[in-house]
Amino acid sequence: MAINLIKGQRVEIEAGLTRLKVEMGWKVNPNAQPPYDLDASTFLLGSNGQIENECDFVFYGSPNKVQALDDNGNPLYDKNGDPVMRPISVDKSVLGSIDDLGDDDDNTGEGNEEIEVDLTRTSPHVKEILFTASIYWSQSDANDPRLAPRMKYNFGQVRDAYIQIKNAVNGEVICRYDLDEDFSTDKGVEFGRLYRRDSEWKFQAVGEAHKDGLEPICRKYASKFM
Repeated sequence: MAINLIKGQRVEIEAGLTRLKVEMGWKVNPNAQPPYDLDASTFLLGSNGQIENECDFVFYGSPNKVQALDDNGNPLYDKNGDPVMRPISVDKSVLGSIDDLGDDDDNTGEGNEEIEVDLTRTSPHVKEILFTASIYWSQSDANDPRLAPRMKYNFGQVRDAYIQIKNAVNGEVICRYDLDEDFSTDKGVEFGRLYRRDSEWKFQAVGEAHKDGLEPICRKYASKFM
């Protein structure tokens, strides 16, 4: 039975369970003009609380990518016939979500991104794997009257946000955290983290928000690359 967590609560990952799927989901207003999207990002942190390699910030813009595969192990291609690529960490332990593939830009407003984690591949220097989501926006939006309203969007326009950890082998949900806090002035949120103590891994529900989205999260965990 899945464990429902509250903010700050921790749960142990069962010994021997090494292949995980981290699912992050939410609902946005499908009728918003202009439309908006949320992006999932992952940070692999060392003992100093920082990423040690730029590609240990696993997100849609990562230069380190591999071709995505379907459930049967076959390569995925988009509607134009181009390979669908997924960001991947340097140690190949974290395979990032597929950006904009069945995401928030459909007509339901429901977003869902899955990150695959293989703890057997995690580099010894990685002590924590942090999962975040942020509302996409750009400073250039201010110069486009059509896109300018997007700069004001925040998690007040996001409903039913959650993160859950699943057994990647059988799909069983191990634990789930529903973010029910009021983040009405924030554009980025740290959802949860996997962290290691000696040989054991645990998951903690975090729920820490950031007003300006992804940038302050990067300043916090990837400062030497900014």
